[in-house]
Amino acid sequence: MQNGETFGQALARSDRTFGKLRMARIFFPGLPPAWSGSRADVVDRTVVVSFKAAPQEINTGKFDSRLTSWFASIPREHNVYWSYFHEPEDDVERGAFTTEAYRTAWKRVAGLAARANNPKLINTLILMCWTLDPKSGRSFDAFYPGSDVIETLGWDCYNWGKKWKRYAPPQEIYGPMISKSKALGKPWGVAETGSDLVPGDPGTGRAAWIRSMTNFLNGQRPEFVAYYNQTVSQGDFRLLDQPSIQAWKSFCTA
Repeated sequence: MQNGETFGQALARSDRTFGKLRMARIFFPGLPPAWSGSRADVVDRTVVVSFKAAPQEINTGKFDSRLTSWFASIPREHNVYWSYFHEPEDDVERGAFTTEAYRTAWKRVAGLAARANNPKLINTLILMCWTLDPKSGRSFDAFYPGSDVIETLGWDCYNWGKKWKRYAPPQEIYGPMISKSKALGKPWGVAETGSDLVPGDPGTGRAAWIRSMTNFLNGQRPEFVAYYNQTVSQGDFRLLDQPSIQAWKSFCTA
């Protein structure tokens, strides 16, 4: 979102820029507000929505009633890929909670979601692609609540253009997570992706990477792909140059 605009205004701007997006990624930094009137409610398309609450509190049952009501209020017209506490890895490393508490909380929340009996609600675990890299020192299994709980896997994968000084081949960035998802027999999607500009690139290089990336992912049949069109402390992923805008638009309108 820019210049104080609402989420609905930001979504409309994105639709004008890239063509109507077929899915929207919704982040709630805490527990989700009531669906009606929330940012998720303005989306007439597939939604990938995440929310956060400390596993220690989830596991006491403190939020059972609130989450049960939230799941029950979600419409049944479009797929809603919901995720409890996306990207928990750094929080675990900081000592905020254990992977055991996280898995236990996931199972509890999934049980609450099941009460809604809504086939459009899809349990989606979202982790970093970095977690699959041996250099991360992390274990995927430590975060995985189990195949009986998770229906779809979501992944956050980035090309770090400024840091790497290159646009890495899509297979290098997305291959491990696709292989892991397929090994588990799970559908998968890209919940966040993007690249900052390689130094000296006016946008044509990134545009070529975007086209290569989307062609590669399309060939692997993802459930969804979301570009993170924002600035973060590690880089500026915004698509502001025309070559990059047109490359992503061609994917969105295909």
